Amino acid sequence: MKKITVSILTVVLMMSFGFVSNVFAGNIESESTDLVGVSYRTHVQNEGWETTWAADGQVAGTQGKGLRLEGIEIKLTGTSLPENGGIEYRTHVENEGWETDWATDGEAAGTEGKGLRLEGIQIRLVNMPSNYSVEYRTHVQNEGWETDWAVDGESAGTEGKGLRLEGIEIKIIRNGSDLSAYTAALAAVKQADYTVGSWATYQTVVAANVVTADDLQTKVDAATAAITAAQTKLVKAPNLTAYYAALSAVSQANYTTASWTVYQLVVSANVVTFEDPQTKVDTATAAITAAQANLVKLADMTAYNKVFYAITEVQVKTGWTAYKAVLDANIVTNQNTQAQVDAATAAIVEAQKKLELYSDMTAFDQAIALYIQYGANASNAPYSTATWTPYADRCELYGTLTNGKWAYDVVSKNSTQSTVDAATDYINVAINNLVGAADLTVFNAAKAIKVTDGPYTTASFSVYTTDPRVTAITEIPIATMKGYTQAVVDGYTTILKALQEEILVLGSDLTAYTEALNSVKQANYTTVSWSAYQAVVAANVVTSDNTQAQVNTATQAIITAQKNLVYSGAYVVANANLDSAHFEVQGVGDNIITRAKELITGSGYNVAKYAVTFTRVDNGTAVINPTTGAITNIGNGSATVTFTITPVDSSAPATTANVVMVLN
Repeated sequence: MKKITVSILTVVLMMSFGFVSNVFAGNIESESTDLVGVSYRTHVQNEGWETTWAADGQVAGTQGKGLRLEGIEIKLTGTSLPENGGIEYRTHVENEGWETDWATDGEAAGTEGKGLRLEGIQIRLVNMPSNYSVEYRTHVQNEGWETDWAVDGESAGTEGKGLRLEGIEIKIIRNGSDLSAYTAALAAVKQADYTVGSWATYQTVVAANVVTADDLQTKVDAATAAITAAQTKLVKAPNLTAYYAALSAVSQANYTTASWTVYQLVVSANVVTFEDPQTKVDTATAAITAAQANLVKLADMTAYNKVFYAITEVQVKTGWTAYKAVLDANIVTNQNTQAQVDAATAAIVEAQKKLELYSDMTAFDQAIALYIQYGANASNAPYSTATWTPYADRCELYGTLTNGKWAYDVVSKNSTQSTVDAATDYINVAINNLVGAADLTVFNAAKAIKVTDGPYTTASFSVYTTDPRVTAITEIPIATMKGYTQAVVDGYTTILKALQEEILVLGSDLTAYTEALNSVKQANYTTVSWSAYQAVVAANVVTSDNTQAQVNTATQAIITAQKNLVYSGAYVVANANLDSAHFEVQGVGDNIITRAKELITGSGYNVAKYAVTFTRVDNGTAVINPTTGAITNIGNGSATVTFTITPVDSSAPATTANVVMVLN
């Protein structure tokens, strides 16, 4: 298994290396051929020029023969040489010293035929990228190979020792390119500072000039220059701060619809983005700011609304029609100018001065509010009886309280304001004299319990009402009870409720029984059927003391008896739609009695319990059988009749109003 895994990984890695190699080859096509190299040969004592050139660090000359080098030729190799790139060198010659002229690109340096030894050498590159260096070392008489390599024009060998050079090694070193300027150029600009369009164009240049340290310095420098040049064409993104501030300075809610609509046209015509130049942004900002000066503020409606709604029709005794005309003529909104609103307000105020108003009853109603809440009886009122009675007496001087409703039968809105105010002041004196007491509302409700409230059985209710514990509480005088603290009153209330829970026994549920009795009214039925029904009711009287089964039986008997009730003729006439509007058009072959019975049935009544007859009350020429009601001739196209509805139990009949029928 491990062997299989290793094999697979090996294949994957090989494919990966092949892929990477192809990618780099595509990216740096100009450098996909041989790298820059160096070839060289020497002129050796007794042997002359070597026939084979050494290359790239190989040894030229001899070792161990004791033969001097007398000359040398050096040249660069490879197809990646930059234009005008080359190599130059000079030697230190026995007795002559350093040559004054440098040999170049394969030219001979040193001597030939003089028998003079080379003692030292200097080599340097010319017009080559800065990341290329030439390194070299020599084999020196008696010393052997130098341990340190000379670099780029430094001296190799010796000087002043009289020692011959016997061999030499030379190589071209390609260092990584200097990317500092390239990296600095890329970092010099930020996308956020420029327009989207110009940044996209710039990024196209950047993408076309991607370099690494493996590229020639010349390529790196060219890429840097291209990127720097492209940066000069970047367009600075505008500063939209003032533009956005101008847009935010106003809100539609504060201006009239018309002026805001015009303003929005200016805004729409001056939309700018980060792609626009600063001049366009500034122009748009100025246009928007100028347009804002033409916006019309919404009118302040406070005073207008106050006077407009200050008076309603129910407050006006005379003059409402004229005043309403002024209101209608002075309807304004916040879309009007402030001047228009103020003028309308003033007109309404003037019109109000001409109104005769009813007296303002607000303060008076507040004065009698306690009396309406608690009534004349001081039992429930949370005030002492001694102070409540004078208050109630004063209220009763100015009106009548019936079932919780106050009748303004002495002082009313029709009284003069001075009269109303005087009455109010008089009542308020009594209010100011009220002395607070315990609130007996809940206590009195518990005290006033009735047998029907449960309902409770008669026997248990009798026991409850005569229980000495109950009477000891319920017979305490109201005035005395009011003198107690609220806590004491609440305590008595709690005791009463506890005794009710202890003593009272719930009787049968009379809800359905009571509902059945209340569901029919004598006035709606015939005398005969009602008498029969009442006999059933009288035979089925129950109370909460009866068992629930007895109550249920009585209830069912009553409901069954109600089905035999017959609506009176008058009730049918009033509710069966026997009128002109519902009769519809009749013609020859139709029957008006049949139609009347249809209306009775459609209204939910059993027509079998009634005899239906009619009487002609017109002098028209239509022919209608007086017995059967059949129409045999429409005559002049109409007929007027009355219908008489007679219950079959011989109760009183009833006759409709005139029914005008259209015949066709």
